[in-house]
Amino acid sequence: MSATSFKVTFKLDEDDTKYFRSLFRKAKKAASDQDEGEILSAAHALVKSVRSNKKTPGFVIDAIETLQDLTEIIDDKDYAAPKKVRGEVLAALAYFANAEDLIPDNIPVLGFLDDAIMIKFVEDEFKHELNAFRKFRKFVRGAEQRPWTKVASDRLPARLDVMRAKLRAEVERKIQADLKKGGARF
Repeated sequence: MSATSFKVTFKLDEDDTKYFRSLFRKAKKAASDQDEGEILSAAHALVKSVRSNKKTPGFVIDAIETLQDLTEIIDDKDYAAPKKVRGEVLAALAYFANAEDLIPDNIPVLGFLDDAIMIKFVEDEFKHELNAFRKFRKFVRGAEQRPWTKVASDRLPARLDVMRAKLRAEVERKIQADLKKGGARF
């Protein structure tokens, strides 16, 4: 028998969506009592665990990239996420710091399904921030052709400030546009 792959698609109904949103809200409330370092450590551990587990399904590997980017929003000192954004991202990451989720992660294929679904909810919640961070990261990687020179190292902080301001304005504009359209926020 040859190995084949196939696509499984399912749609969450309104009750399912409400359920996952309630889990997210509960995690956000619990985050206020958790240490930032513990939340980040748990999120990093989950990313590492998922990537190192050879039985992790591809859809989970794809989803985990978003979780990695969210941790980097907090970790990246150059990005300098505003305090409000840091708090919201940490609250979102708190869900993944909880070892007791819906489906135990050691159940093959299905164990990470609830995490992957929640990552999709979080990805939608932070889509503008994630997009801005990814643009910023790409900008930083190509910002200076010779970063070791004094001219480049002196010029870079100002260039990063300009890019951060531009991206912050873009994020706020997009969030306001979503809210005007009646977009859901957790």
